[in-house]
Amino acid sequence: MNKDIETIKEELLAIISDNPVLELLLVMKEEGQYYLKLADLDSQLTASELEDLYEKALIQTIITNDYLEIRPLSTADEQVNTLYLYDYKELPDEMELFAQFDINQINSIEKFNFKTDSLTNLFGFLVYIGSMDKGVLLYKKHYPVALIKRDSFLLGIKKDAERFVKIDGGDILRVNADFQMIRLGNNIFIIDLKALERSFGFTQLIAGAAAESIKEIEKKGLIEDTEVLYDLLDDVSFCRKLSKVTKSSPVFKLGIPRNTIIDFSKNNIALHDKFKYSDDGQTIRLDTKKSKIAFLKLLNDEFLVSELTKQYYEASAKDVIEA
Repeated sequence: MNKDIETIKEELLAIISDNPVLELLLVMKEEGQYYLKLADLDSQLTASELEDLYEKALIQTIITNDYLEIRPLSTADEQVNTLYLYDYKELPDEMELFAQFDINQINSIEKFNFKTDSLTNLFGFLVYIGSMDKGVLLYKKHYPVALIKRDSFLLGIKKDAERFVKIDGGDILRVNADFQMIRLGNNIFIIDLKALERSFGFTQLIAGAAAESIKEIEKKGLIEDTEVLYDLLDDVSFCRKLSKVTKSSPVFKLGIPRNTIIDFSKNNIALHDKFKYSDDGQTIRLDTKKSKIAFLKLLNDEFLVSELTKQYYEASAKDVIEA
């Protein structure tokens, strides 16, 4: 069941206010396979400090953010103060463990062992905060720069002193409070859209959705040559916009006729000189990157006019007002 933002804030606040515990799990990747290892923290104090770190991040990022909104990931544009609800049916392999994790199975997960496991295989972290009955799961991507190998020469500053001293010990793993996704119940929310595309195998899924949109555009007979759209399937930003067409385009949902769309593209002030047309004037010719982007904006109904001021606007995020 989808949740509204106030419900999410209330649930998170209830979780962190109910004496929660923290469990830290390491997402490992080896030979293309993902698996979990439990981090055996050295003391309850360490767990408590980590818990405090992530609770403060949840409070700042979500609970006290008065401007935060929820939007479906399938219709997402890059916007600030937005939680993207994951609404695709498929999941990239990188997200499967996150989606399937069950705190009740925590005791069956093997502990990370420095003698048999290697931090060089570390892909990310699952951070669970809560009880056995309710909790929130965070996904934090690990980046190699956060791992300092034991063969490095480490310098630190002694407390209350000015002298640098050598720090001895094993590998050092730097952990901060940022996270890219959260899971409440069965709902997954994306915090960092760029990280999802860059690190979680989401680009292939987006490219597949974009290809489906091209097929629907072909059926409409709107453009002279659809191959020019297939040529851009390796452009993540373009694919994201293209994948929205069949999922959220008002032009497609309302079944706007082809001739109406073509006439609009020729007569709208904002689209003046954006397109060239076939010799018979019945299809749009996309011969530049700018024309392709303008075409997607046209299909997503981003060219609007104010009834009050009669001014023309370009708006990507449109919240439909029900009559």
